[in-house]
Amino acid sequence: MEKEILQKYSDAVARIKSLRGTIGKLDGRIAKLEHTDYGFVGDTVTKGKRGRKPLGTAKVTGFPVPEYEETKYQLKLRKEILHRQEEGLLHLTNEVEEYIASVSDIEMQNILTLYYIEDMTWVQVAHRMNELYEKKAYTESSCRQKHDRFIEKT
Repeated sequence: MEKEILQKYSDAVARIKSLRGTIGKLDGRIAKLEHTDYGFVGDTVTKGKRGRKPLGTAKVTGFPVPEYEETKYQLKLRKEILHRQEEGLLHLTNEVEEYIASVSDIEMQNILTLYYIEDMTWVQVAHRMNELYEKKAYTESSCRQKHDRFIEKT
């Protein structure tokens, strides 16, 4: 198993975050259509004419059913895609954990796990490493450099 699995995993996590954001926007749009006056449209029309004079006007209101149905359909599709990609991510997570377990340096295993599996920033990784290894001082840049050197070396 090679280091490319780490990049593949990062890409998959980013894709899932993006899909969740899109789903959230679609959910918000549906809620706005269903629970506010935003979804209702209105217009004033003439009832007809007798000669050149209108017989009167009427106000017509309605709900944009096509837009609502299309949004619901798009939401359903996105949720199905998200479900499939989350299942794929579970398998990929197992592969990444196997790869990390195959690394001989336990310190590097911890850094890789915190950064990739726990999805921490480098600052968070450094703080957590300082909690794990009280006798060493880790910084954001030292963790990132150790990671980068490991990736270049393998």
